[in-house]
Amino acid sequence: MSSTAPLLEELDGWILMLQQAPDALTRYYPNVQGAYHRLKAGLGSSPDVLLRWITVPAYKPDKVLIASIDGMSDSQMVDQDIIAPLLKTTEPAESWGESVITPGHVHSETEWDQILQSLAAGNTLIFAPEFDKVWVVDTVTYRQRSTGRPQTEISVRGPEDAFNEVMLTQMNQLRQRILDPHLHFQQITLGSRQHTAVVVAYLGGVANPALVATCLDRLQGIDISGHVNATIIAGLIRDHPRSIFPTIRSTERVDLACWNLLAGKVVVLVDGDPFVLIAPASLADFYRTSMDYSDAWYDTSFVRVIRFIAWIFGIYFPAIYIAMTQVNPNLVPATLLIITLGDHAALPFSPFIEAILMVLIVEVLREAALRLPKAISTTIGTVGAIVVGTAVVKAGFVSPQIIVVITLTALSFFSVPVYELTGTWRIVNFAMLIISSVLGLLGILLATFYLVGVLMSMNSFGVPYLAPAAPLRLGDWKDYVIRTPWTSIRAHLTTSRSLSPTWNETETVKEQAHLKMSQDRRQ
Repeated sequence: MSSTAPLLEELDGWILMLQQAPDALTRYYPNVQGAYHRLKAGLGSSPDVLLRWITVPAYKPDKVLIASIDGMSDSQMVDQDIIAPLLKTTEPAESWGESVITPGHVHSETEWDQILQSLAAGNTLIFAPEFDKVWVVDTVTYRQRSTGRPQTEISVRGPEDAFNEVMLTQMNQLRQRILDPHLHFQQITLGSRQHTAVVVAYLGGVANPALVATCLDRLQGIDISGHVNATIIAGLIRDHPRSIFPTIRSTERVDLACWNLLAGKVVVLVDGDPFVLIAPASLADFYRTSMDYSDAWYDTSFVRVIRFIAWIFGIYFPAIYIAMTQVNPNLVPATLLIITLGDHAALPFSPFIEAILMVLIVEVLREAALRLPKAISTTIGTVGAIVVGTAVVKAGFVSPQIIVVITLTALSFFSVPVYELTGTWRIVNFAMLIISSVLGLLGILLATFYLVGVLMSMNSFGVPYLAPAAPLRLGDWKDYVIRTPWTSIRAHLTTSRSLSPTWNETETVKEQAHLKMSQDRRQ
């Protein structure tokens, strides 16, 4: 009976409080003991939640309740900047936020939902007697890995810093590169359970306000319980969510994000994900890398042409091989046809079955190399490809020609700068294989027309997906298939929809000489 007496007394107190204030379950009223029991019955039942009573001179003999989460709150900050000053102060609780508590971010809350959410996020709560608000002190400590080199977008030249999973660090990395007071961040919290912070970054006066408003509206329209990461956010706010072609680019490189911010695009940061999102993004944006803007223009142009040739190999080479050997052999030169048919004479499968078999083998080797530890993945991938390729030819399952075709195709896919687009082109390649085995070259032509039509109908935040090819924008071709010298590029790409299109007003030596001659003639 003695053990239940305090609980019954506390229950009577809550009943009396609810009779006097019906909204006491949603709003905090000055009842520190009731707040303690409420926390203890809910979040405070976990062993990592610390509930500590301290005696403050201003409220003797009553005590003040301090609530924090061990590991998420900085214990040194709680002890030195909160508890130590409170043990000495004689000022009332109303002035603690201005004169007693020393951490930078301090605010008060009255709603229980916000109070509990603040505690779960790692803040420290202060409950004072006869004070109808709760002080919320930012004592959050971040467990984060150091900012290292990019893992998926490696470059030979240029900066080598990548984002990590902590949003505050991500914002600091952007501010460190762009020392402009017009760099703005707008935060939205997503997830009714997970409460993940999502920040939209943009450069005021450069980014189009309509683009920023559209991005914010789409983010605010998301209603999910949790599991928030950059991939899910991109899938929920992108145009054409069912398309296999991505319309929002993701990157882990800080320099690439800054380059797009300066061009007038928006960058979406997701807390807990080292990849940020860039919008809008046309198809050409997925083939622009940070190294394209760190190398000389002729080297960049040559590499981009190589990427374009690799794209042709990856999409059309296997399909054309199947069409020419299985459906349209009359179009193959006689010498080449004799060699190809001679190798196929004793094989049990058609060229199409051989191609499908080899594609599946390559995909299995690729998946195995991704899942294995790095120490052995490279060896397994290389040795596995050689052993399997040699074995299937000697066993008489496939011809040597199909080994060459599929090997070149697989290498071509690895030339795609953005990983998420690699899967798209593998699906297109597979579809091309099936169509070419039925309709031959005519099927490849029809599939190409259909693919171009689909891409022309797509857009990303109002920007045509095939720009600057369709619609034709000649000014953007200076940074499209090739990249011209910097002296000839004076404006940002029109796909960024920037309010400040001109970024380079530097005069060349020739222009300066011509201007000086003109001035001399006038004088």
